[in-house]
Formats: sequence, C-alpha cells, structure tokens
Amino acid sequence: MRPIVTLVTLHITLQKANSSGSQNWILLVHLLPARPTNLRVRIWRKLQKIGAVAIKNSVYVLPANDKTNEDFQWLKQEIESAGGEAAVFRADSVEGATDAEIVAAFRKARDEEFAAITSTLDGLSGKVRAAARAKHLSAGRLATHEAELERLHSELERVISNDFFEAKARAAALSAYERCQKAIRASQAPVKAPASAKELTVLATKDYQGRRWVTRRNIHIDRLASAWLIKQFIDKRPRFYFVNESETVENAIPFDMFGAEFTHQGDDCTFETLLKRFGLSDIQGLSALAEIVHDIDLKDGKFQRLEATGLNTIINGMSESLKDDRKLLRQVSFIFDGLFMLLNKQTEKKSRKSATRKRKSAGKK
Repeated sequence: MRPIVTLVTLHITLQKANSSGSQNWILLVHLLPARPTNLRVRIWRKLQKIGAVAIKNSVYVLPANDKTNEDFQWLKQEIESAGGEAAVFRADSVEGATDAEIVAAFRKARDEEFAAITSTLDGLSGKVRAAARAKHLSAGRLATHEAELERLHSELERVISNDFFEAKARAAALSAYERCQKAIRASQAPVKAPASAKELTVLATKDYQGRRWVTRRNIHIDRLASAWLIKQFIDKRPRFYFVNESETVENAIPFDMFGAEFTHQGDDCTFETLLKRFGLSDIQGLSALAEIVHDIDLKDGKFQRLEATGLNTIINGMSESLKDDRKLLRQVSFIFDGLFMLLNKQTEKKSRKSATRKRKSAGKK
C-alpha cells in the first residue's frame, strides 16, 4: 500500500491563500483496504451524513471549524482501525478548485437532499389528505403517518445542520414540512374533553396512550418537566406539538395552556396537577421533583428546595444554546431522568431510616 504522503501528493495540493477573507477548509484524504468489502459503503454513508463533498477521488472537504474537524478525525480513526490510511488537513485554498466552485458543490448537494425530503413530505401530505377525505384514516394509520413525519423532521434537521452555505431548496423543504404537519393536524376531529376540569377523579393512564399533547412554544421548567412526566409515566407513545399561544392542534390534549384541564390549579403548577390527576403523587421521588419544579416555576419559595437554583441555571443555559423545543426536551429529559433516580433513592433511604427509628422507639417502649 502506498504511504499516505504519496497519496496526498497524487491527489491534491494545498495552498496558502493570499486573501485573509478566503474560506478555510478541512480535508479528509483516505485510502481504503479491499476488505472488509462493506467498509467503502459504510464510510461513504458517514461522509454523506456529515455533509462532506468530494472534490477529487478519495478527497472530501468541509468548511473548517471544531465540529467538522472532529467529524473527520473520527472517520480517520475508523478508517485506520480497519487497515486503511487517512489524513486530515486544514487549508486556505485547494489547487484545482476555487472557493466558489466548492461552495457551489455544497449547495448542489444540499439542494438535492432538500428536494428529496420535500418530495417525500408532499407525498405524505397528499396521502393523509386523501385518506381523510375517504374516511379511511384510522388511528393506527394516523400514528404511522405521524411517526413518518417525525422521521422526516429528524432528517430535515440533519440536512439543515449541514447546510453551510444556505442552499436555495431549504425554504421549500421547510414549507413542505409545515404543510404536512398541518395536514396531519387537521386529519381528525377533536377528541371530546373529559367531563370537568374541576372533578379531580384519578384518571387512568390506559386511556391516554398514543395521544397528541400540545403546549406553548419556548418551553421552560414546568412545560419541560410536564412533557417528561407524560412520556415517562402517562403516555408511552406521546406526540408533542409546540405552538403559539393562539394556535390549536386538532385532536390534541393541551397542557400548561390557558383554559386547559392540565394546567395550574390553585397554587399547583402543571407538573403537580398532572401528578394528582393521574394518581402519581405516591411514586417515590416524583413528589420531591414536583417541589423543585414548583419553586422554580412559581418563585414563591414554598418548598425551599436547594436543588431549584442549580436546575434552573442548567435549563436556562440549555435554552440559550438549543432554540428548538424538541431538541431541548430530548436533552433535558436526561437531566430529569437522573434527578428522578437520585431523588427516588434519597426518598427510599429516608423512608428506611424513618422506619428503623420507629422500630427502635417501639422497642424501647
């Protein structure tokens, strides 16, 4: 096998640009072994996933930044561990290709990906509308369509994250996503509301499976914690929607919204209301977590939970860096998972200590 230095010489020459305003690039040059035979396809797919563009045979380029450098370094490590050779370089310019040509290649690649997503989304929208008109849209089919929309949304987010130079087809893809979302929202009549918000009878979680849940956009502590609670303890297959104050979602259950059944009741925040309505207050750790959420959301110092300041600071920081409500909920859910487990253990430990003290006290008598 030829050494990687020779490979670089054969395929590409790096130059220092004279202009300080030129685009900086990072390049991956690689040579793959004949085996394993699936390595070439695997590496190609990963290059597509991170948005890299080929400028010569076995030479891929990305705009230079910390993330793209890390992406290429991981690929380099994978190639070398499989017996291949790879090198990662930074360059101000690349001989044989101008910055404008490389940028055009990126835009073309993203335009093709956006166009494919747009076509799929429009196809899904048409399928949903046709089924709704023919009254063939069962709950099972609707759930399948919503799952497909979630998958396409994730794919759209991935392509957007790789759209380094604002490809023209991005706007059409975003519009197609909005159209598809609206088609699915309008596909069924609203579900009848429960008898009365004032009737605090315990609700059965089995009646709330696979449902749509809607709340206001720009979620913070109470809506974040409530969505986590719904996913973990109420509805194992929820579909969340985040809307403007005046928006509604057909066939959806609102929470932490004006006039909703599941919202602030008395001096309870929405998280506390959900605990009481679904009979979850006795679960170890949830009551303690509710006290923390209450102190952060209502700012009345009712429970004086020391954890409130730290959790609020973390969520504020994450909200600044993650402007997408779905992404924020996914990330913050891990924090709630860990906090719940910790509080659960602490509560159990306190209960055991309390029981031990009672036994000792009874023995002395």
